[in-house]
Amino acid sequence: MEKSTGTTIRLGIFVILGVLIFTVAVYLIGQKQHMFSETFEIAAHFSNVNGLQRGNNVRFSGIDAGSVTEVNFLNDSVIEVRMRIKESLRQHIKQNALASIGTDGLMGNMIVNVSPGRGQAGPVENNSLIQSYSRIKTDDILNTLNVTNDNAAMLTHDLLEITQHIKTGKGTVSSILYDTTLRNEVLLTVKNLRLTAQKTNELVQELNSLTNEINQGRGTIGWLLNDTLTAYRVNTTLTKLQQTGTKLQSVSDSIQVVLHNMQEGKGALPLLVYDTAVAGDVRQSLHNIKEGTASFTENMEALKRSAFLRKYFKEQEKKKK
Repeated sequence: MEKSTGTTIRLGIFVILGVLIFTVAVYLIGQKQHMFSETFEIAAHFSNVNGLQRGNNVRFSGIDAGSVTEVNFLNDSVIEVRMRIKESLRQHIKQNALASIGTDGLMGNMIVNVSPGRGQAGPVENNSLIQSYSRIKTDDILNTLNVTNDNAAMLTHDLLEITQHIKTGKGTVSSILYDTTLRNEVLLTVKNLRLTAQKTNELVQELNSLTNEINQGRGTIGWLLNDTLTAYRVNTTLTKLQQTGTKLQSVSDSIQVVLHNMQEGKGALPLLVYDTAVAGDVRQSLHNIKEGTASFTENMEALKRSAFLRKYFKEQEKKKK
């Protein structure tokens, strides 16, 4: 009987301790999941949750704000994460807040970080969808570092090869470093370029001075450009030259018409040029005129020597003198 009583007492103590432990565990879990306080829910969409699970913590500006309640696939590229947040933080979480997935410490569990957004916005409502952004994953960083290391190794190999070529006297760079003749030519070229730049600067200064003198009306060019009377005379001369050119064009057209008529045998000029009979008549007429002129001269000389007209011609000669 005493053994049965002792067993019953021990069993009762064990049951009581089990109930207390269960109650404390339920309370602690409830506190972590915010089951015994007023809460509201928000959601965010991600393309990769990096191992985030139901029950992981949610932090707002580094403060524990709630926990993850659901992680569901909406489609093959969008994952919805639903979160339960303390009601006391609703006034601080705005509609433009941003959600991101991080880690609790260097090697801790995955958590959801909610950060305030920029600008002014109203408080978030229950079951609202807030914006999200994905941080660079560790795998991506490692892959980038691997690619960078490979590129650095290739670059180092190429630099070593170039250095070996330079040391063995191969290539243009080696010639510039070790060939004194080429180095002197390069120095001379640089010197000539410096002199050319100096001459160019002097020429630019002279052009600036000339431009200033022209703008101020100095010199012949400035006088021509700034003197309105000279400009008027130049315009008048150009107008007259244009009129003369028009007249010359008209004369040229007339000559072309005459030449065309000559080629077609029209008018008297083609007869004189191309008709041999007319040409003979013209030559005979000229010969007759020449003979008549000679005869007229002889007759005038005879008249001057005649007794009746000698006195008249002498008086005429005196008048001329």
